[in-house]
Amino acid sequence: MKLLKLCILLALPALLACAGCQKEEKKVELDNSLRLLVKLNGAYGYCDRGGITIIPAQFASASIFSQGLAAVQVKGKNGYIDVNGKMVIPPTFESGSIFLGNRASVRRGGKWGYINQEGKSVVDPEYLSTFAFTDGLAAVIVPKGSGAQAGYIDLKGKLVIKPQFEDAAQFSEGLASVKVGGKHGYIDRSGAMVIPPQFYEAAMFRDGVAMVKINGKFGIVGYVDRKGTMVIPPQYAEGTSFNEGVAAVRKGQSWQLIDVTGKPIINREFASPTLFSQGLAPVMEKGKVGYMDKTGKMVIKPQFDAGSIFVDGLAPVKVGNNCGYIDRSGKMVIEPRFEWDQRIVDQFTHYYTHFVSEQKGN
Repeated sequence: MKLLKLCILLALPALLACAGCQKEEKKVELDNSLRLLVKLNGAYGYCDRGGITIIPAQFASASIFSQGLAAVQVKGKNGYIDVNGKMVIPPTFESGSIFLGNRASVRRGGKWGYINQEGKSVVDPEYLSTFAFTDGLAAVIVPKGSGAQAGYIDLKGKLVIKPQFEDAAQFSEGLASVKVGGKHGYIDRSGAMVIPPQFYEAAMFRDGVAMVKINGKFGIVGYVDRKGTMVIPPQYAEGTSFNEGVAAVRKGQSWQLIDVTGKPIINREFASPTLFSQGLAPVMEKGKVGYMDKTGKMVIKPQFDAGSIFVDGLAPVKVGNNCGYIDRSGKMVIEPRFEWDQRIVDQFTHYYTHFVSEQKGN
């Protein structure tokens, strides 16, 4: 990722995450009922898992719910609502992120800081950019001469890994990708470089391995373990991070699904990558999307114009220009009456594959 780029773009102009405070505070208990972000007549609102509108479509921009709160935009400013639609943190911010680790990053006066779930400032807005708070640390960007450098703060907002990197990513499975001298390597939570900078690209760790690219922009992709050993040799033109023990890799024009040893899980090639969630993955056949299991069996026949992953037993699917939700049997449990919005689908997918498992440990 680029230095000044936030690590997950929401429907709001920003993303991010969690820092800390200088004294111990009481954790805010919030309702975490499932709310699905939907779009209707050009505005954003929320429904429950039965498709009943709980928060009417009224916002110019909005995020998915995380830790009981969602960022919404009202009259050009961002605030936070609870699952019943009550504005619990007034819209006073230029931009705002999802909550992770009970913190959200917000922008005031062009700089980023952090608030808690009560809306109180816990880190003053002083950063050029901020990143998701995972494994107890968050990457922050500070000015350095005519450029900028990245370091990491802890839950108390203390700068525990000094700004020294050209680029920095979120921690996952105890390691984070950083860029030094034009190459990416991995540090641990103490800031020690445990895998020396040597890669053109270096993704987050999932299932004990991380996708890396060598030999420049047009190089090849392989996978390393947490010791830096190349456990799946570089041989692919592209690759995804692992999810549920499966990654998609491309050789030539075709994609293949492999396990963490590099072995194909099924004897089949695909025109595009896919992602398993709750045992199923969306796959396009003859212009329509269905869902297959890890044996390659198509358990939900291809019938949708697009589709994404399953979360809590539901997956968004596109029918015409509309969005509905199916269950794991393929039954349409929320009729396709909402507008299909790719930004909603992208943040839905990114959040649940990058952050949900991480925040459980926070």
